[in-house]
Amino acid sequence: MDTVELKKNIRKELTKVRKEQSPQAIESNSKRVFSNWKKYFSIKEVAWLHLFQSIESQGEVQTNLFFEFLRTKHARIKLVVPVVDPHLGRLRHAYIPENVEMETNKWGIPEPKCPVEFIPPMMMDMVLVPLLGFDSKGNRIGYGKGYYDQFLPLLRPGCPKIGLAFECQKLNGLLPTESHDVPLDYVITEEKVYRFG
Repeated sequence: MDTVELKKNIRKELTKVRKEQSPQAIESNSKRVFSNWKKYFSIKEVAWLHLFQSIESQGEVQTNLFFEFLRTKHARIKLVVPVVDPHLGRLRHAYIPENVEMETNKWGIPEPKCPVEFIPPMMMDMVLVPLLGFDSKGNRIGYGKGYYDQFLPLLRPGCPKIGLAFECQKLNGLLPTESHDVPLDYVITEEKVYRFG
C-alpha cells in the first residue's frame, strides 16, 4: 500500500474514533486541553496568535475556550484565524477584531463575513493547529487538503507550532510521512503536553 492510500485509511479510522466521543466528553476534555495550554505556555511575548475555529460536527477540541480567555484576559493579543482561499488553494490569515461578524463556510468552519486585514505568516508568535492524529515524533495528519503543510514552513523560526488534540488521536506507531510534511513542536491533549524535537 502506498503512502497516500495508507494516510487515507488512517484518516478514516481517526475520524471514526473522534466522532465516537460523546458531546459531554468533548466538552470536558476540551476544558482540560485548554487548562494544560494555559498552565504550560507563556503568552507574555505573544502579540499575534493564530487559532483555528473548531468544527463542531468533526468533534474537534473546542477552541471557543481559547477565544473567550484571550478576548477577556489578554485583549492586547491580536487573534488571527485561517481562511480558505479557494482560488489560490491555500490558507490566508485573517486578523479578527472582537466585533467581526462570522459566517460558516461550506466545510462548516466559521470565517469573517466582511473584508478583513490578512496577516503574513512571519508575523505569528504562536500557532494552534488542528489535526486528526499525531505520533510520538510530532508528525500530524490533517484532513488531506495540505493547507497547513503549505502554511507551517512559512512561520518564522522559533514560532511554536502547537497541535490541539484528544488522547484518542495519538497513534501507537509512526505516521507515514512525505517531504512536504512539517512536524509540530508540541501537541496538547487532555492528559498531557507532548514536546517534540
